[in-house]
Amino acid sequence: MRGGRRHRRGCPRLGGEGLCGTRLHYDAGLAERLEPILGGPGGLCRELAALEAPPPRLYVRVNTLRVDPREYLDRLRSAGLPFHADPDIPEALWSPVEGPLPVPLRPLRVVADKRAAESVLMGSDLYAPGVLWAPRTLRRGDDVTIVAENGVPVASGVAEMGYEELRRSRRGLAVRVTHPRFRAPRVRGLPGYGEGLIYGQSLPSIAAVRYLDPQPGWVIVDLTAAPGGKVSHAAQLAGPRSRVIAVDRPSKEALLRGTLERLGLGWVEVVAGDSRRLPGPLAALAGRADAVIVDPPCTNLGVRPKVYDRRSLGDSIAAARYQRGFIAAASRLLRPGGRMLYSVCTLTWDEGPANALRAIREHGLEPVEPPRWLASRAEPLDVGVLFRPAAHGTPGFYIAVLRKRGVTL
Repeated sequence: MRGGRRHRRGCPRLGGEGLCGTRLHYDAGLAERLEPILGGPGGLCRELAALEAPPPRLYVRVNTLRVDPREYLDRLRSAGLPFHADPDIPEALWSPVEGPLPVPLRPLRVVADKRAAESVLMGSDLYAPGVLWAPRTLRRGDDVTIVAENGVPVASGVAEMGYEELRRSRRGLAVRVTHPRFRAPRVRGLPGYGEGLIYGQSLPSIAAVRYLDPQPGWVIVDLTAAPGGKVSHAAQLAGPRSRVIAVDRPSKEALLRGTLERLGLGWVEVVAGDSRRLPGPLAALAGRADAVIVDPPCTNLGVRPKVYDRRSLGDSIAAARYQRGFIAAASRLLRPGGRMLYSVCTLTWDEGPANALRAIREHGLEPVEPPRWLASRAEPLDVGVLFRPAAHGTPGFYIAVLRKRGVTL
């Protein structure tokens, strides 16, 4: 963190208007790939505009291993929290997101990095690691406006640290937000969060595991499991009679274990390594897994809200190639009749339907029809479904479930 001038090292070039007048800078090649899947030029602009705001509903998933969703909903309502039950997924609850709200502009401004700014936009407080720049005159108790790296105001609040404290510690609460652009319940502050009663998760992410339909006694592997949302949901539905293995890079192992322990899923096996190479116990499971979850790193075009973004067609093609390594590993693990869940929080053809179709051609897989409720809440494609931000009021998200051909054992 630097004082007196903005710290630009490693920051993208953010000036100028992006595609469709948004703050999203996507090159012509990527725009051409997005248009057909998003409904032509008009559809593309509507969907991109929706990405600059959060979804109108904040979702949480109730941990049914610890509490009944109806009982937890009553608890939320008794606390004055406006939550509602999802009509199709028993463990999913939602609350409306307020906004956009006015953000009073203060003379003192604090610059937050992209990830922090997008959280602050939703009402989260700003913590010291997310601060890129603060004025040298900043004192505890000052009224400040938090802006993203491109100058977009995301919230105003009260400084909980002065400049010198920020410079020395780089830890702790930097600004307590009082006026966010959007307001929603803070998941970590909800009743029972610390006891593992809930997990904050988007509707498409919850729906993806319901589409997979994990069953008791299954062997389930998640090849890109951190932070633990989908693998913990699969374990919750399949129960402790199943065998669930969560795999991710060593750098994410602590985060993954923390999620599973908070949710009371200590029986889930955690493997640190590159799952494309079937590390540890995975090699012995080749041809035996009932279900494999592939939710690999992607271009994140569907994640919202965005204060800015910069992507190219080359980014999407490179990500799709990387994702195919996980798909190949999943196909080696599956038994005949076993299911692969493939999902990505992006909107590109290459990373979504194209990879699913290629998996069908190259790995002996066939599509599984989505349930009717899911097909009615997303856009059915030849393979899988697509959640579109503007059309469906969700993050952008592609989901497909594919079955391994062959004689079912």
